[in-house]
Amino acid sequence: MKIWGIHKKYRYLSWWENFTGGHISFWRITIFGANAMRWSVQIRTKKWGYICFTLPVLARIMTRKDGTRWLHWYLYLSPNGTPWACTYYIGHDSSERIRAQIRKMNFGHGFNSERHHNELYALNHKFQWFTLTCYDIEEFGKKDE
Repeated sequence: MKIWGIHKKYRYLSWWENFTGGHISFWRITIFGANAMRWSVQIRTKKWGYICFTLPVLARIMTRKDGTRWLHWYLYLSPNGTPWACTYYIGHDSSERIRAQIRKMNFGHGFNSERHHNELYALNHKFQWFTLTCYDIEEFGKKDE
């Protein structure tokens, strides 16, 4: 089916899924649609790497297991466009904010993520969770001796 001379890329998807499921790029800006990025924008800069943020759309509202809803949003600066290497983060995930500060202290901002791949991988896995567990309480809690 052609609409305005444009044909669908994937014939098994609906017209809406075909044209909102990908992304649009112009100059140094990429706008992501209804795909894994779920309505977000990436802007490539020379000074900060990538500036990534979410668009305020209803698709960003998530439902927890208990039925409560929350807005999944973020703004981050990253040398390679992924939150895995971001050095500045604000958003819903407080653990990611802490990891971003740790990455900035260790690598600085705008570091080469390919050259420091092994160190970045180790750092991200070392500080994967910032939650208190029963093991932490037993091991490091106050001990009456």
